[in-house]
Amino acid sequence: MNNELKDDILRDVDEFLDQDMQDWYAERGKHELDIYTLQLSNISDTTLMRLFAELPPSCIVLLEDVDTAGVGRRDSVDTDQEKESKSAVTLSGLLNVLDGVSSQEGRILIMTTNYIEHLDEALIRPGRSVKKVHIKLADHNISTQFFHTVFKQLPSQKQCNEEYDEEMVEGLARDFANNMPEHVFSPAEVLSFLLERKKSPYDAVSCVEGWVAKTND
Repeated sequence: MNNELKDDILRDVDEFLDQDMQDWYAERGKHELDIYTLQLSNISDTTLMRLFAELPPSCIVLLEDVDTAGVGRRDSVDTDQEKESKSAVTLSGLLNVLDGVSSQEGRILIMTTNYIEHLDEALIRPGRSVKKVHIKLADHNISTQFFHTVFKQLPSQKQCNEEYDEEMVEGLARDFANNMPEHVFSPAEVLSFLLERKKSPYDAVSCVEGWVAKTND
């Protein structure tokens, strides 16, 4: 890791830990519930059960890319590559955790996958998975909404920040969305770009064209 990259990471960490930044995230609803991300790779059914048992009663549990964790369709044919990427967690082990005493009321479980067709029906059937959300690539509306979320003026800021007001944010949001191509970037990519420039909506607008061109190279 070069020094420039290391310094950039350290700045991000320091900024995130800063109390003002903690308040910034909290006011935008980012810290209302703790989020626990569980990686299913290299853990067993027993370990998964223990981890769920140790979670607090009110929290968000995120299981990312469950299709790559070896809990896919029971009738699928495994390739050598798929076998190498599988975890020790079994489908029955995961179902037992989701249905058992470890799945306390008040917890929100979110599972993500790029290939829902690879998941066993037992995992995503109604009653076990309450809602399925297909997240499409970002369009004009999503880019606009994210811009407002990041740069909206909160009551605590209106007296101390005169650089931009709600009307200015509205215009900048349109400019930003107009320069962000539709159906090219994921919502996460758009939000990540904006959060890196959360201190200045002007920077977000002025940098977006260059970022799009560089990312698409």
